[in-house]
Amino acid sequence: MDGRRKVTLGGLWRSLYPVLLYMLIQVTVSIFYVVAAGVVWTIQGGNPWNLADYLLDHLVEETILVVLLAALVTIPLYSWLYYKDIQRKRWAGWKDEWFPLREGDLLWAVIGTAALAMFGNGLINLLPLSSWAGEYEETAEALYSGSIWLQLAAVGFFGPAVEELTMRGLMYQRFRSMMRPPAAIFFSAVVFGLFHGNLVQGLYAFLIGLYLAWLMECTQRILVPMIGHMSANLLVVLLQDSGLLEKVYGSWETFGAMMVFCGVLSLFSIKILRESGLEGR
Repeated sequence: MDGRRKVTLGGLWRSLYPVLLYMLIQVTVSIFYVVAAGVVWTIQGGNPWNLADYLLDHLVEETILVVLLAALVTIPLYSWLYYKDIQRKRWAGWKDEWFPLREGDLLWAVIGTAALAMFGNGLINLLPLSSWAGEYEETAEALYSGSIWLQLAAVGFFGPAVEELTMRGLMYQRFRSMMRPPAAIFFSAVVFGLFHGNLVQGLYAFLIGLYLAWLMECTQRILVPMIGHMSANLLVVLLQDSGLLEKVYGSWETFGAMMVFCGVLSLFSIKILRESGLEGR
């Protein structure tokens, strides 16, 4: 992975089409879901004049279900594509044993990602970004609606799994075949931010994307950023559902303590991982 090839249009397309395809799958699943909901509405005797408003409201309310369904459709395909990419690397002489993974590395990756997620959330809340991007409030409300089990499945497990396969497993690794690590990490994080579709989530995703791509570069194991991403999302979902997140943000004292603790913890995790030799493998 130390060498690099010339950046080409073909290479960029090969790196980016998984992201575009995943977005297309999400749109397609949304369309099928809307059609199915419209059929059910009609069968149940709903007023045809109110159908458009009903479908729009229903789609917004069920965004989290659409995310889950799109992930379930995409994960098998992208797992296969990731497997094929790994096979190509092995045929080129790459070996798994060059990047041994220790349990401690995985633990600190999880801790670091969760701490960085909390710090990033806090940082975004300090900035007047939500007032500039009204769609963020709608997106957040849609993603954290529904039962806790649906949130855990969509936001906590399957959503992060498909995003890591897409962003780090396919896109980043393909960028990496053309670029040095810093450039590949940066551009993959930019795409990850743009993928989220609004300024607030985009900046947060860019920050987390830098760390997750670094983990992918250091370990060459999709499992590491994937579990880290899951841990971060699960933490936010559970804190949100339990009301603890609101309490943390309820006063400057608790908020400041959280920011300092999570900021130091995330930096400490990076230090530990680097000293363990993870970065130099």
